[in-house]
Amino acid sequence: MTTRAAAADEGAARDGLYSGELSIIGRVTTASNLTLVCEIDAPPVDGGGEPLRVVYKPVRGERPLWDFPDGTLAGREVASYLVSAALGWSVIPETILREGPLGPGMVQRWIETVDPGESAPQRLDLVDLVPAGAVPAGFREVLRAVDGTGARVSLVHADDPRLRRMAVLDVLLNNADRKGGHALEGVDGGVYGVDHGICLHSEPKLRTVLWGWAGEP
Repeated sequence: MTTRAAAADEGAARDGLYSGELSIIGRVTTASNLTLVCEIDAPPVDGGGEPLRVVYKPVRGERPLWDFPDGTLAGREVASYLVSAALGWSVIPETILREGPLGPGMVQRWIETVDPGESAPQRLDLVDLVPAGAVPAGFREVLRAVDGTGARVSLVHADDPRLRRMAVLDVLLNNADRKGGHALEGVDGGVYGVDHGICLHSEPKLRTVLWGWAGEP
């Protein structure tokens, strides 16, 4: 594909993100708030173009929280993306606020992720559990605990500059919800952070698993 054609495809996908019709194809059942997987039929370019896959979180599907105002999580997701974009870090996938099948909500580009089991049998996730003290090369230990079976384990995360950048962004955003599952390794080689609905509170709320660099400049 030429540079011009690639730019045209990207432009069509961006137009679709903002104004294309959202077709619900699934739901993320493990999410705390209503999180729907949708596809957008972006305008075809040169007779081609795949549907754009996105995540859609309608405001009406937000679960009330005692410490965050109702109906503000979608806006906080968008504001967090704008901070990431302004820094030029590309940590958070493109995120907008728009109308959808269930009313206004957050719409974010879907990230196709690497399956560690398929790429390498012993490959760990960016954030993972290992036997206590058995921290592999290229990882940092966060804490030690006991799992559901009674085995002693260590919580570790990758010693990766892209993940460290995410940790810095979390401090800037006052992120109250950086779980391991919210750090994604994309098939495109990028490392992305998702689920920023409980960021940007006026009070200190930082909660994260990315403590491996604590105390370092």
